[in-house]
Amino acid sequence: MHRLLVLCAALVLGACNSLDAPDQNITLPPTDADVAGTFILTSANGNVPPYTAGGNNLEVWTLMNDRIVIHGDQTWADTTNYSVQRQSDGAAHDSSTATSGTYAITDGRINFKMTQGGGAVFVGSVVGNDLSVNFNGALFHYQR
Repeated sequence: MHRLLVLCAALVLGACNSLDAPDQNITLPPTDADVAGTFILTSANGNVPPYTAGGNNLEVWTLMNDRIVIHGDQTWADTTNYSVQRQSDGAAHDSSTATSGTYAITDGRINFKMTQGGGAVFVGSVVGNDLSVNFNGALFHYQR
């Protein structure tokens, strides 16, 4: 379950159980030079929050929201909030995950590297107020 949360938190979070099959052929548009800002998740591989991000016979994790902040100093931080419901009695509690790392803009794209909460690398692009991320072959859209 911890691995699932790390993946889901990482932009989240790419290959969560309830997401459609990843598309390894995603092409992102060239990124703007100014990528700094706070971006809120609007869809994850076609799923609009809140959506079921994973679960097992003990609990179901619903991703409520996700936010990535891209700083001008080539660092970023992501926070994902979940509602976790026990299968046995329906009781729910809130949980969150946080990841962060560094990035560099090369060849018209943002190359993200996770340094806290995992070790994933993934790419993104900011065009206007829209951030698109290809994480593990899943497409995530954020709005500034």
